[in-house]
Amino acid sequence: MSPGETDASVARYDETTSEPGDSGSASVAVIHMDLMSKGGGEAVAMNALEALQAEYDVTLITLTDPDIPALNDFFNTEVDAEALTVRRAGVLAPTMHETFGLKYYILQNALLGRYARRHADEFDLLVSTINELGLETDSVQYVHFPFDWTVSCADRDHIFHPTVEDDSWYERLCTRVAGVSRRDIRANTLFANSQWTADVVEDAYGTKPEVLHPPIDTSEFVNLPWEEREDGFVTVGRIERSKRIVEMIRVVDGVRERGHDVHFHVIGPTVDEEYREEVAAMAAEREYVELEGEVPRSELVERICTHKYGIHGKEYEHFGMAVAELAAGGTVPFIPSNGGQHAIVRDEELLMYDSPEDAVEKIVHVLEDESLQRELRMSTREIERRFGRRRFKREFRGAVAGALAQSRAGERERTAAVVSNPASNEN
Repeated sequence: MSPGETDASVARYDETTSEPGDSGSASVAVIHMDLMSKGGGEAVAMNALEALQAEYDVTLITLTDPDIPALNDFFNTEVDAEALTVRRAGVLAPTMHETFGLKYYILQNALLGRYARRHADEFDLLVSTINELGLETDSVQYVHFPFDWTVSCADRDHIFHPTVEDDSWYERLCTRVAGVSRRDIRANTLFANSQWTADVVEDAYGTKPEVLHPPIDTSEFVNLPWEEREDGFVTVGRIERSKRIVEMIRVVDGVRERGHDVHFHVIGPTVDEEYREEVAAMAAEREYVELEGEVPRSELVERICTHKYGIHGKEYEHFGMAVAELAAGGTVPFIPSNGGQHAIVRDEELLMYDSPEDAVEKIVHVLEDESLQRELRMSTREIERRFGRRRFKREFRGAVAGALAQSRAGERERTAAVVSNPASNEN
């Protein structure tokens, strides 16, 4: 069952609201910082909310006031806004987020996790879709990339939050506030978005999570015949420095200098205005580069399905949902060779580059061989089978059901122990 979209305002939590679970359903709190960021993590969170609403009373613990109908449109999901209780995580973390944005991201996440931990007894289960948090035991946590609170930052060169300096006062503060322990991490149900991320988690915490690839929406993609597609590139993702859009523009420059009349569409919401201005200035100097920004999903799908090539710039990508969408839409996607995204392209060497110069060489090689282009394409059906949303929702619901059963069994054991030995509880 998928609840229908509604224009009604999202239910807000206040002290007079009845406790989740009063209807008899288990109460589940999903913890996520900011759904309006509209990235891959937010796609995971929206699909998780949709999957869980069918069976549980769901509360979202967050730092913002999300526009659920708008997010449904963006992610093609069907989260029921009327049935969802949205609860801000106190005052400090939401205020920091509103004031500083991503500047103190890790501290905000630590405060978010601490708030959820302090209110854990109000729910039957806590679910994090924003990496590992200090939620103690009997929780489900989906890790896009570990914060790795318990070890030195020296081994985290490729983490996606550059605000942390090794052994700084800020790192120590975040670690103390987060309250994450290896024992608790090992006791929880843990997912990673890729095998690469799972290996990183194991290195950090000594336990290996199950790999559950993020949910890729393939429902609107069509495999337009190759000869009907434009000789151009599409990139999809938030406009921020880590996405390396400037470098991708230079790659397209290099391909054109080699005699190929290709163009480039840059699509995605802006989260770094300064970087967007830098990209916009470069696009203004090139008639073959179009900075489209955030567009309706229908336009995003149309752009992908009518072009031959995709390109992704983020290094050490944890999974790469945008890459999977580019593949689902029938493009040939070129990606950095590091991180978890290599699994999407089946470790095809011709599609993985080590540097901008290497990207130009490999792209030109493929552009000059039409039979190779067709050979490298993946089908919508293949992406659906490997990374589709039904698969994700089924496995995620199963994990939540299992964690709830384990939590209840533990509660019964504790109750039985008290009943059998009441004297131990007298003091």
